[in-house]
Amino acid sequence: MTEGVIPTTYEQSESTSAIDGNRPWYRRLVARVPTVLLLAAMWVTLWGDPSPGTILAGIMVGTLCYSVAKLPHFPVRLGFSPFYATKLAGKIGLDLLLSSTRVAFHVLWRPARVRGAIVAVPMRTNSDFLLAMVSGSMSLITGSLVIELNREQGVIYVHGFPAASEAEADRLRNQIAHTEELLVRAFGTRSDIAELEARTPAAAERTEEGTA
Repeated sequence: MTEGVIPTTYEQSESTSAIDGNRPWYRRLVARVPTVLLLAAMWVTLWGDPSPGTILAGIMVGTLCYSVAKLPHFPVRLGFSPFYATKLAGKIGLDLLLSSTRVAFHVLWRPARVRGAIVAVPMRTNSDFLLAMVSGSMSLITGSLVIELNREQGVIYVHGFPAASEAEADRLRNQIAHTEELLVRAFGTRSDIAELEARTPAAAERTEEGTA
């Protein structure tokens, strides 16, 4: 299903950079707004405090990063689905609450039986931007730590805590896969979503191979 996806495309190349230099200042400013807002949203998410001060600081940091970093000249294509973006925000909030409660329970009442595990989960998207978002989202969850994101093999390795049984390891794998799906459907293009749906069976086979 690709309904509700709002194309949001901003591209930059060597040829378009020269053209941008001849554009009025206000058009160049408007072209930077999506990237600055995205960086500000990531800043607020990392701080976990959607207060006006944090939002303002995020906008300032995003503007500074955009100006200093000299973003590479390659096309960045995004989509936006308000429905799936809302589901994603709700899922991350719920995961934060449940994971914090789960970790606190095991540390306080079952410290001798706390175990962790490293799971390998194949990704179904080839978008570097979406892969980075999956990695960042999982790093926000209490008890989860991204060990490696293998771009060539398309596999993410995450250390989960607690994960003393195969059932808990499977829960972590499903959590990562669900987060990836919501991110792709919320911010991916139609081609990203089609790739996600096409590669789901293949991803399941690769999971079995990685855990064998």
